[in-house]
Amino acid sequence: MMTPRLAKYAAFARISAAQARRERGELYGRVLFFAVILGVFSSLWRAVAEAGMPLAASPNALVWYLAITEWILLSVPPVFLEIQEAIRRGDVAYRLGRPASYLMSEFAMGLGLLALRLPLMGITAFVCAFAFTGWVPPLRVFAMVAPFGVLAAALLTALYLGIGLLAFWLQDISPVYWVWQKLMFVLGGLMLPLELYPLFIQRAAAFTPFPTLLAAPASFMLGTPLVSPGALAGTLVLWGGATAFAVSWMFRRAVSTVTINGG
Repeated sequence: MMTPRLAKYAAFARISAAQARRERGELYGRVLFFAVILGVFSSLWRAVAEAGMPLAASPNALVWYLAITEWILLSVPPVFLEIQEAIRRGDVAYRLGRPASYLMSEFAMGLGLLALRLPLMGITAFVCAFAFTGWVPPLRVFAMVAPFGVLAAALLTALYLGIGLLAFWLQDISPVYWVWQKLMFVLGGLMLPLELYPLFIQRAAAFTPFPTLLAAPASFMLGTPLVSPGALAGTLVLWGGATAFAVSWMFRRAVSTVTINGG
């Protein structure tokens, strides 16, 4: 039976999902963007293969790799924008006094959006990747990718919370997100597997959470996983704990700043 504390945050998640169902424009836009991205890159890799240029994997496998990385990334809601706007308007000051943790309620609402977006974007990924390749990886691969993708999306949502909390000090977090996005693109292996990048980039990526979020779960589609399932699970737990500690510390510092400044 769900405890009252968990039920409280589950209600936040349900409300967030219900609002997203009514605001379908963004969801449809993400689906369309997803299909366009896969279509463009499937044509590109097919052309590269036909030209005789070497590829790290077959064009079909690369399309499925991209389908997984984009599935994870496009499913995650930009919760940092909502936090930034709440701080700018001053809404966060009175929300801190509610009998619910501001941080946990924002995370719960992010998970509510994930619960809606992950299945929809997952169906889009499957349908589009199959349409562009005419090939489906073995079912055991999906059995490994799906849970890791869900956990990676939840971890990325928590990391976005941390980016949003920076608005307490920076006011405008757009530059931070732009840098984060570019690091995700390169160090996370968003478009291409990390094996195609120079060795120094691969080594630098190992010290960041980005490969764990995108490249590692998607690499199972290539037949040559970046890490073993056990190692990936351990890395997700490690980065999850580090993220929880860092975000909690940032939130405590932010709350103390608000209190010292009189709210």
